[in-house]
Amino acid sequence: MGQVRISIWTPARRASFAGLAFLVAGCVAPTRETFDLAMAPSALQVAMGGPVLGVREPTATPPTSSERVVVRNVDGSVALLPDAQWSQPLPRLLRERMIEALQRRGVAASRIGFGSNRALATDIRRFEIDAARNVAVVEIAVYIVDESSGATRAGHSFSAEAQTPENIGSGAVSALGQAAAQALAKMADWARGR
Repeated sequence: MGQVRISIWTPARRASFAGLAFLVAGCVAPTRETFDLAMAPSALQVAMGGPVLGVREPTATPPTSSERVVVRNVDGSVALLPDAQWSQPLPRLLRERMIEALQRRGVAASRIGFGSNRALATDIRRFEIDAARNVAVVEIAVYIVDESSGATRAGHSFSAEAQTPENIGSGAVSALGQAAAQALAKMADWARGR
């Protein structure tokens, strides 16, 4: 008579197998392409004398505050691009691009804490792909704040859109970069006049 082998799946054995399956699945998960908000080359203007404008890190709500690229679906729900991410959390990345945009317009700008008595405070309202209209949408509220008193001297909202050929991948991210560059150029011109 042949022997019958019985395999008993104990809870510990099941957990080990599930853990191994999870690790294997993690190894084959697709990686996301990483993007930056590179500004198009342009001539820098020399900042004239005067006060330095300190640029605070923008505020944003999740998931916009993360490294993930946001898509607003046709039904209004929020999703994330599965194949793309920013090189660092968007507020941190955007602050560097704001400083660059200001300096290109001749505004003496730096991070907070470098001799500034005025600050540029910003709130990222929208930074997403609008899938219903196939456009990248950027909207940023901007305030110039007196660092010593905390009083707001001026405020304005800037927005821009750029057509996107697709709602995923590099085409979508490129359109977001174009919209951001437009919005930041408007913001820098406004700040220079203040």
